[in-house]
Amino acid sequence: MGINGLLPFLKKIHSPVNISQFAGCTVAIDAYCWLHKGAFSCAEKLALGEPTDQYIYYCLKYVNYLLEKGLKPILVFDGCHLPSKKDVETSRRERREVYRKKAAQFLREGQRAEARECLQRCIDVTSEMARKLIEACRKKGVDCIVAPYEADAQLAYLSKSGIAQLIVTEDSDLLLFGCDKIIFKMDFFGNGVLIESDRLNEVLAFQDGRYTFDKFRQMCILSGCDYLPSLPGIGLATACKAFKIARQADLRQFLRKLPIYLKKSFAVPDDYIDAFICAENTFLYQLVFDPLNRRLAPLNPYPENVSAADFEYAGPYLPNSKALNIALGNIDLYTKEKVANFNPDTDMFAGKKKKSLSFFAEINQSQKFCGLSV
Repeated sequence: MGINGLLPFLKKIHSPVNISQFAGCTVAIDAYCWLHKGAFSCAEKLALGEPTDQYIYYCLKYVNYLLEKGLKPILVFDGCHLPSKKDVETSRRERREVYRKKAAQFLREGQRAEARECLQRCIDVTSEMARKLIEACRKKGVDCIVAPYEADAQLAYLSKSGIAQLIVTEDSDLLLFGCDKIIFKMDFFGNGVLIESDRLNEVLAFQDGRYTFDKFRQMCILSGCDYLPSLPGIGLATACKAFKIARQADLRQFLRKLPIYLKKSFAVPDDYIDAFICAENTFLYQLVFDPLNRRLAPLNPYPENVSAADFEYAGPYLPNSKALNIALGNIDLYTKEKVANFNPDTDMFAGKKKKSLSFFAEINQSQKFCGLSV
């Protein structure tokens, strides 16, 4: 999950913080990170199909802490599978199945400790588990949104649009989507590591004003990401070196000349270059849900003469009514059947009605970032 080795690579700009420093801010959370960790604590019961709500209580510990410290949480959940990530999803399913079979064998042999470890590795967070957490959060007056596709892009949209001033996740991919301030590895006491995008070049050390965020994103894609595996022998340090050496502005030409920059003997296939462009477009233009206007939108505006149809791999277009019901958690992502009828305009929400003009309760669009200097 994420860019291999990216967080250690950026250690120089890690700032230890406690999220209570940002009291008064809206914080958007990658809910599946919490759900996965919560599922580990009751993996055996989940794998055996036994009823448990332990993973919900695990997530609510975080939620309660944020509320107690005066933050407004918005939980963001993964939506439909993204075409760009098809191979990764297939690999993960196959890996879970291997561990499921290993767990069954260990249980037959009476090796419960080994079986428990395998069960933790084969647990998959389901849409039903997500739906139960959404229901528990709404009882507390906490907003939730299911992304049309990946939570990463949806979190970035909430950050870019000013709805959220801070992101909490475990996934280093968030840095590539352009979020300003992200807290990683947050514990139950609010302690975590803050990374700010405007400090990235303190690590990369591009000279003469040559650093751009585009180069950081492309460097990470070149090292390997969920949308594109890396070329053999190229990690973050090597990718960074190539971008420092190159003066080539055209990305396709840069990739063709990559062996020259690295002084290595290999060829960059044309299909890899095409796949690289698709991976970058997925980071740039993945479809997200605009909760204020209640419609789908690309994370960033499309280039001139380009439309959603040109980027289906970054999320096929959905009718706005369907996207809204997905966002509200009313549609099962796998069966596509309606499983709830939550209406933010009419349903009671922690003892009060939602505002009619907003998807979220009490959003203040003009809210400035209110964190302390760290």
